[in-house]
Amino acid sequence: MVSVEQHRGTHLIQLERLVNQHLAGVVPGWQLPVGVIASSLESLPEDGGRDPWVTKRRTLCAMEDDRLLGAVHVLHYGSGPEVGAAYRDAAELAWLLFWPDAELAAHALVDKARNLVAEWGARRLYACDTSLPVPVVSGVPESWPHVSAALSRDGFEPVLGYEEVLYGGGLPEHGSIQPPIAGLEVHAATDEPGHRFLAEFAGTEVGFLDWTPDLSFGGTLPALAGWAQLTSLGVREGWRGKGVGPWLVRSTVPFLRMVGVRRIVVALTAREEAAGAGSMCKRLGWEPLVRLEQGWSEVGP
Repeated sequence: MVSVEQHRGTHLIQLERLVNQHLAGVVPGWQLPVGVIASSLESLPEDGGRDPWVTKRRTLCAMEDDRLLGAVHVLHYGSGPEVGAAYRDAAELAWLLFWPDAELAAHALVDKARNLVAEWGARRLYACDTSLPVPVVSGVPESWPHVSAALSRDGFEPVLGYEEVLYGGGLPEHGSIQPPIAGLEVHAATDEPGHRFLAEFAGTEVGFLDWTPDLSFGGTLPALAGWAQLTSLGVREGWRGKGVGPWLVRSTVPFLRMVGVRRIVVALTAREEAAGAGSMCKRLGWEPLVRLEQGWSEVGP
């Protein structure tokens, strides 16, 4: 008999296994320490709350005897101006995870979460955009078909075309990198040293690149040590299609090596991938890891 109860500390060991088994299907080797999972389930009083736009949070666990079958983390957002209009006074199933053979548990979790959200008086319910407390990953990955099937059965659907793809791989070859256009230079931005690099021609900025060079957040997520994220890359119109973007990436490899980076992850929207960013990633040696459907919400009446 499946029962749904509020998360307790005694659930943590089984919850850690459930979370990390799912995370391994997104980026191989990534996992969350049990302490990080525990701290993500409730606000931290010492810093006034981790997410000031979240007014309530609750984690529900589906149990059968002593076995944890699944869990859902539910958020309620505030109504102040710091909250985006679409999420103002709304609620979200930040993540829903369950073992593939536990479909009844998933239904029971969603049902209980809906009752909770109704008690909170939320005007709308979203699902799985906040996701697990790791960088980059948000939405429902294609490697979790049981989760997307359960959401669909329980009346949720993703926004059409709201899809993201993660690319990943090692550091691209550096060697002796000649600029694709004579006179093109790369400089570290003085306001964000080590994070933003600029491509300049005769003193004019023609492109930029932003790195998050430590996805372990100072060792908090040890399994992500050595990973960096390419968070943004832009080239001015008129300079595109000339190889400025890949050159800018390769030119910053020495910096990445210096701070211990060995692997890269990049999150692209489906539109960015189709517009050429996906081809550029492959030229740099990065391949698609997983696709994620985002923007899940309850189907209207």
